[in-house]
This record gives sequence, C-alpha cells and structure tokens, in this order.
Amino acid sequence: MRKSIYQLTLSQVTKSSGLFYALTIACVLMGFTACGGEDGNGGGSTSSSSSSSPSSSSSTVTSLYQLTTFPIGVAVPASNWNNSIIDSPERQQIAKTHFSQLSAENIMKPSYLHPQENTYFWDDADELIDYADANGMSMHGHVLIWHKQLADWMINFNGADAAAWNTMMVDHITTVADHFAGHLQSWDVVNEAFTDGTTSSYRSSIWYDNIGEDFLANAFTAARAEDPNVDLYYNDYGISGDPDKLAMVLSMVDNFQTNAVPIDGVGFQMHIDMYWPAIATIQDSFQEVVDRGLKVKISELDIDIGTETPDADDYQAQATRFQEVVAAYVNTVPAAQRGGITVWGITDSDSWRSEVHPLLFYGDFSPKPALDGFAAGLEE
Repeated sequence: MRKSIYQLTLSQVTKSSGLFYALTIACVLMGFTACGGEDGNGGGSTSSSSSSSPSSSSSTVTSLYQLTTFPIGVAVPASNWNNSIIDSPERQQIAKTHFSQLSAENIMKPSYLHPQENTYFWDDADELIDYADANGMSMHGHVLIWHKQLADWMINFNGADAAAWNTMMVDHITTVADHFAGHLQSWDVVNEAFTDGTTSSYRSSIWYDNIGEDFLANAFTAARAEDPNVDLYYNDYGISGDPDKLAMVLSMVDNFQTNAVPIDGVGFQMHIDMYWPAIATIQDSFQEVVDRGLKVKISELDIDIGTETPDADDYQAQATRFQEVVAAYVNTVPAAQRGGITVWGITDSDSWRSEVHPLLFYGDFSPKPALDGFAAGLEE
C-alpha cells in the first residue's frame, strides 16, 4: 500500500509490474531528441510561437469529460516542474473543467521514483495523487519499466546473470506497485519494448539484453501480484500506423493470453501529425486489440499542426484531425473496452513538441479550435 513516509529502503519493503512516412519519422525523432526519448517528457518551451492565442480564440465546450463515460485524461507533473499543476491556478482550472483523469508525465518514471538502489522518492508522485483524489479524478501510472529515464544505478547494475537482473527489476516493480496500490486506475507496465518498421523486433535495453524477452511477462506478473485491481497496459508509439510493429505487440499479447500472463490493455501513444496515420489505419489498429478482448487507451495524444507559424486555417484543420481521431476511437472501441483518451499536456507551451502546437490550449491557457474538434469527436 501507499506509505505515509516518503523514503524507504529496500529492506523495509521487500516482499516474499503501415510504415512510418519518412517526414513523420524525421519530425518525431527531432522531438524525441529534444525530450530524451520516444515517450513524450513534457516541460516544453515557453516560446512566443506557442504562448499566445489569436484574438478570436473562443470555444463552446463547457466540459470534455462530461461528454462521455470513459476517462478523458491529461498528462501533468507536480512539485516544482515549470508546468506543474500544483502551483498553477490556470492549469488547475482547465484540468478540473475538462479532464477526469491525470497521468504522471515524468514523476513516476524509474529515475525519479527510484534514484538510488536502496532509496525511493515518493514526494512528487504522492502530491499528484493527493491532488487527483481531492478533485475527484482518477490516476494513470506511467511507467514501471522503460529503456529510458533510468537511474544510473540501474544502468550500471552488476548482475551476475539473468536471474539477478530479473530480481532487481521485480523488486523495483513490487515496491512501486505496492506503494501506489489502491490509488491508481491503471498502469503502463512496460513502455516501448519493440523497434520500428518492417524489421521490428525486441528493442535493445538493459531489460531485454540481460533478462531476455521474458522480462515482459515477468514485469506484468509482478505488477499484478501487488495490485489485483489496477488495469495493466503495454504502451508504445507508432503502433496506430506501423503494422509490422503492431504485429510484434500483438504477438506478445497472444503469447500472454496463451500463457495466462495478466494484461488488460494496450496503450497507443499517438504522437501523430495531420496526415499520418490514415484514419482507416488507426481504426484497423484499434480493432486488432479489440478483437483480443483487451482495452484500448489512447495514452499520449498530441497532433503536430504541420507548421511552426500556423494561421486560422491550420488551427481549424487541426481541430478536424482531432475530431476524426477521437471519433475513430469512439466508433471502433466498444464501451466496455475503452480505457480512455489522454492528451499529453495542457497547453502548447507545456508540450515536448511545443514548436508544432500539438495540444488543445494555447500557451496563454485559452482554448484552441482543437478543443471543439475533440468534443465533436466524442459526440459522434
């Protein structure tokens, strides 16, 4: 369970978690370089290109989450991050008005929660959960195991063999999942375990290189052991438009289901642009997961507007794109299998892709046409 103190030693908690278009890849990789990994890390720039809205900015949307019964989420940090929700009345107002779930943007990643082998740091994540609880929001945990944002001690771990590495990984998952048990609706258990394109395979990481492909099943099994009620997701980018990478994910899912490994859903990151993936491809990708009886979650949605200097027509086109993507989700995924839709940040200035204006609000906190587009998609 979640502890009342903020730092614990391990001894205190040990117990007997189509192809990419070339231009799309280039744009995304530039964003990845800026944020330090494929998964969006937030804390975007505050440049003037993202910070102000057209004078005609307005919206008729009173609340996104009240338009549906599944979670409508947003990724935010806590503590002293420059886009923290805790010290920003403007972000708090938007979150309480439009979102029913919060996703931990960075502060639940291994490097932040587990900075030293025998030390855990809970303060920031606990603060975010307390805020969500106080405002009637659910929480999505992100992320137990990733190949990026690892503590140095993990990277330099001197395990003698696969068993030692697996024990280290399971101890991390066990401690973290136990601390937050009962406070989260869902977890991203493993993030981005596969490479892209026609040669998609297991990604080289400290987990795969030292444990082998069993690290995936072992991580999910460990997470379920500590929290029997939380939804467990595999999360990845590109799988809404890269059929070969999606096939690798689905092969993992099929193996899990054959061998009774616990998994509840697949998270589609969807850091996408105005043209890729095609809506039909997105729908087909969702359907593959639906057909396996799992939940589908759009876990990290943002949409590259296509220019650093958008005009009114660009903003309206982005609104249409949001509408189409959200409608594809609603029309493809049955109600019982909707894990929710989370946008990866509140304002364009907060985004790790701030230069391409990818979110629902301008940097001055006023609504973009994209907000109306999102709402229209929910209502289709």
